[in-house]
Amino acid sequence: MDSVTTSQPPVRNLDFLAAGGGMGALMRSHDWSRSPLGPPQSWPQPLCTAVGLLLQSRFPMFVAWGAELGFLYNDAYAEILGAKHPRALGRRFDDIWSEIWPDINPLIVAAMAGQAIYREDLPLRMNRKGYDEQTWFTFSYSPMRDESGRVAGMFCACTETTQRVLAERGLRELNETLERRVSEALAERKLWADIVEGTDAFVQVADLQYRWLAINRAAADEFERIFGRRPKVGDSMMDLLASQPEHQAAVKAVWSRALAGEEFVEVGEFGDPARDRRSYEMRYNTLRDADGNRIGAYQFVYDVTAREQAQERLRRAEEGLRQAQKMESLGQLTGGVAHDFNNLLAIFANGLHLLERNVGDEQRQRVFDGMRRAIARGTGLTHHLLAFSRRRPVNPESINLETHLRGMREILQRSLRGDIGVEMTFGGGLWPVQIDAGEFELAMLNLCVNARDAMAGGGTITISVKNLTEAGDDGLRTDFVKLCVADTGSGMPPEVLARVFEPFFTTKDVGKGSGLGLPQVYGFVQQSGGRLTLDSEVGAGTVVTMLLPRSARLPVAPVDVPGASQARCDGAARGQVLLVEDDAEVAALTREMLSYLGFSVIQAASPDAALGALADGRSVDVVLSDIMMPGGVSGLDLAREIRRRQPNLRIVLTTGYAEAAASMDSDLQLLLKPYTLETVAKALGVELQ
Repeated sequence: MDSVTTSQPPVRNLDFLAAGGGMGALMRSHDWSRSPLGPPQSWPQPLCTAVGLLLQSRFPMFVAWGAELGFLYNDAYAEILGAKHPRALGRRFDDIWSEIWPDINPLIVAAMAGQAIYREDLPLRMNRKGYDEQTWFTFSYSPMRDESGRVAGMFCACTETTQRVLAERGLRELNETLERRVSEALAERKLWADIVEGTDAFVQVADLQYRWLAINRAAADEFERIFGRRPKVGDSMMDLLASQPEHQAAVKAVWSRALAGEEFVEVGEFGDPARDRRSYEMRYNTLRDADGNRIGAYQFVYDVTAREQAQERLRRAEEGLRQAQKMESLGQLTGGVAHDFNNLLAIFANGLHLLERNVGDEQRQRVFDGMRRAIARGTGLTHHLLAFSRRRPVNPESINLETHLRGMREILQRSLRGDIGVEMTFGGGLWPVQIDAGEFELAMLNLCVNARDAMAGGGTITISVKNLTEAGDDGLRTDFVKLCVADTGSGMPPEVLARVFEPFFTTKDVGKGSGLGLPQVYGFVQQSGGRLTLDSEVGAGTVVTMLLPRSARLPVAPVDVPGASQARCDGAARGQVLLVEDDAEVAALTREMLSYLGFSVIQAASPDAALGALADGRSVDVVLSDIMMPGGVSGLDLAREIRRRQPNLRIVLTTGYAEAAASMDSDLQLLLKPYTLETVAKALGVELQ
C-alpha cells in the first residue's frame, strides 16, 4: 500500500482581499472561526484567485466552496442579499438561500458534478427583505477545481432580471391585447378606431418631426384639459405649445428620447398649474415601417397622480414616525429640564436679592461665582437640547467620549427614575472618535431609556469606555473605542433579541414606544463606520456594545464656559456700533458692554430698522447683529444686503444656535451666545487690561 503524506495547507498572502471594497474590508475583519471555509490564510489558491476576481468586479458574483459550500460574495451581490447581508458571509449556501433550495439544488448538484450550468430568467421566490417576493435571475454556475483537479466548488455570475421580466410581461400582455384588437379591427376595417379608441390609456403616435400620426380621444381630452389646446392628427406638438415655452420644453424632453429610438418607462409631471398638473406614467416604444426603418414613436400614458400622492403620504408618515421617536426621547427630558431651569432661575433670583442688599465683597464674589456656574450649566443644557432637536443629516466631528459622556451625565440622569443609578468608567488615554455628536447623544438617551424600562424595580446602568485594537485575518490592526452600556434589567428572550433592530418593532405597550430607538442606535453606529452588538439573557440584563473607529483628528475643544473676569477697559473711544437685536433685555445689556468697551451704540430692533439707520448716512464702524430675527428676514440676510451696499463694513453675527453658522458666508464673523465681556471684546478687536 502506498504511504499517504499529510501536511498543513500553506499560509496564503492576503493581497487578494486588499482591493475588494466593502466586502474586502469585511472579509479581512470577519471572524472565520465558525465558517466551514476556515481563515483566508488557509484557503487553497484556486479559491483565492476566484475571490480576488469577484472582489474587483462590479458585476454580482459569488463563490460556494467545499463540501458545505461556504459562501463568499462581492459588493454588487450584497445588494441582492438584502437583509441577509452581512451575516451571509462564510455561511453554508443552503442556510442562506433555504427558501429557494428546492429550485436550485439540482443545478448545484450538476455543477458540483463538473457540468457548467446556465439559466436565463429563472423564477425564484425569495425572502431577503422580511417578506416573500417573486424574482427572476439570469446566472451561470461554473465548476471550480482545486489544485488536484477535483471539483471543489462553483463560481456564479448573476444578474437580477425581475424588473425586465415584469416589464416584458406587461408589454407582452399589452401587445397581445392590441394584437387581438387589431385582428378584430382589420376584420371590420376600423384599425385606429378600435385599437386607439378602445383603451382607457392616453395613446399618442408621432413622427420624427413631432407631428401626431394618431391620438385617441382620451389623450386629446387630457391634453386640452392640462394645456388648454386641443390636438388633432397632423398638428405639431411644438407649434401647439409654442406660446407655452416651459411646457413645450418638458414635452420635447421626453418625446425627443423616444423619437431618437429609446424605449423606456418614466413617471413625470405635466400640465399648467393654473389648469391642472398631474403625474403620468409614460411608456414609449419605437414606431417602424414595414422595412424596419424608424419613422416615429408611440406612447401609452396612465394618470398615476393618486398613486404618487399615496407614496408621498407614506414617505411623510415614515418621516413623521422618525421625528416622533426623537420627540419621544425629548419627552423623557421635559421634567428634568424644567427642574434644572427652575434651579438656575432660583440662583439668579436669590443672587440678585443678595446683591441689592449691598452684601460684603467676599459674599458678593460667591454670589457672582454661583451665577457664573449656573450660566455654564444652562449653556450646556441648551446645547444638548439643540443637538437633540435638529433635523439635518449626519455631521461627524472628532470628539472625546469621556468628556462628552461626563457632560451628558446630568441630562441622562434626568431621563431616568430615582431608583436607577448611572455608573461611568473610563480607560486611560482614550482615543478620539469621528461621530455626529447629536446622533450620539440621541443614541445614548435611547439606550438608557430602554434600560430604565427593563428595570421596573430599579437597578444600575453601567457605561464603560476603553480603547481596543483588533487584528484582522490579514494582519492589519484596527483601532476602536469600545463603549458598553449594560443594565441589570429583565433581559430579552432569543425571539425578541433577533428582532430588536427592526424598525417599528417594540414589545412596549401601545403609545409607550415607537420601535425606532434601537434602529436609530444601529443606524448611528453604521453611519459612523463602526460595529454594534447586543447581548441579552432573560433575568441577566442586557449589554449593548459599540465599536467606534478611532479618529485621526484632534477632538473638538469643549465650549468655553463663562468664567470670572477681572478685565478692565482703557476707556479709549472705539467708534460706533450698529447693534441689531430684537430682545430688549439682551440689547440693553449688550449696549452696556459696548459702552464699557468704548463704543457708541446705535440700536435697531429689526433688519429693516438697521438698513434705515445705515441709509440715514450715520457713520458706522461695525455691525453686531443677531442671526435669529422675527418677520422672516434673518441676520444673515441682513448681512448679505449690507455687504451689497457697503462691502467694506465690518459685520459680526451672534447666535445661541451653533448650527446656524453652517450656511454663513466665509467672510462673516460669528459670536456664540451667551457671550461675555471678554468674548465681545475679542470679536471687536479690543484688548482688555
